[in-house]
Amino acid sequence: MRISSRMGYNTLANNIGRLQEQTYFDSLRQATGKDIQCIADAPTRLMDSKKLIAQKNMKENYMFHNDYTISEMRYSEDIARAIADDMQKIRELSINSTTVSIDGTVNTLAVYIKGLVNDMVRNANSDFNGKYLFGGTMTTPNSITNANPGMNNMPFEIIEDPDTGRFEVVFKGNDDARTVNKDSHSNEVINITSNQLFGAGGIDYFAPIIEIYNILQYTPGTDEVRDVYDYLTREEIQQIADLQVIVAKNIESIDRETAIFASRRDRIETVNLQMAEEVVRLKEVIGLKEDVDMVQLLTRLSQEENALQYSLNAAAKVHQYSLFKYI
Repeated sequence: MRISSRMGYNTLANNIGRLQEQTYFDSLRQATGKDIQCIADAPTRLMDSKKLIAQKNMKENYMFHNDYTISEMRYSEDIARAIADDMQKIRELSINSTTVSIDGTVNTLAVYIKGLVNDMVRNANSDFNGKYLFGGTMTTPNSITNANPGMNNMPFEIIEDPDTGRFEVVFKGNDDARTVNKDSHSNEVINITSNQLFGAGGIDYFAPIIEIYNILQYTPGTDEVRDVYDYLTREEIQQIADLQVIVAKNIESIDRETAIFASRRDRIETVNLQMAEEVVRLKEVIGLKEDVDMVQLLTRLSQEENALQYSLNAAAKVHQYSLFKYI
């Protein structure tokens, strides 16, 4: 019978190969902190982990977009409050116009009011990262439909008569609500519509303000600017008193709509906080399924390295032996 020293050596070499493979994968586990290095390690756990990771990534994606939405909504609230503040200033000026003394003129107050209307329109045309806040779903210049070629491409515009100086405010956007999915189950409206901000047609709240301006700026029944130190008649004072009451009610309406809008933002913030907690819990569960027990790993890796070293030494000695040494 033929006897070969290669028979025992092949078995030793196979064992060394397995030890090297185990040591390699355990080294990877030590470097990455992950117990699963390939599908064969734990197919079921790997699939469960992938599903949990997909859920976590989806929630983090919602959180990212919600953070952007919250920033936009906060900015919209600030602009709406600034518009309400300008309207309050106009109301105060209109009240002052009914008690103006000899050292001032009513048409000077009219100039101030027109300046505040310009501020209101400028704020109403505010954008957030290039998207108009109060144009409804028409959020870009290209989407604004101009009523005539002379108009600009913003949602709100002041149109002034070059002959008389009288003006009006026009709205060229729409009153549609913009909605986003704040999570996988619900959506939320993220804009203040023009009707909520300025009444019917997106311009109704400008009407009493412009009427106050016209009373202060022009002599009754004409397009002529008032003379210096011209005073209001009793009827005009009563008209302004009635108009400023309307302005006050409109300010209350804007404040109410802004508060409702803020409550919608609060809902999104609450959802974001809940998802943040869920992401933390998902990471913990993913860790339990994926992360390696480092103490056990280091102990096993040390044993494997020692066994590998002894095996390599033994293989080197076996390889040196030959029958020719005994002849």
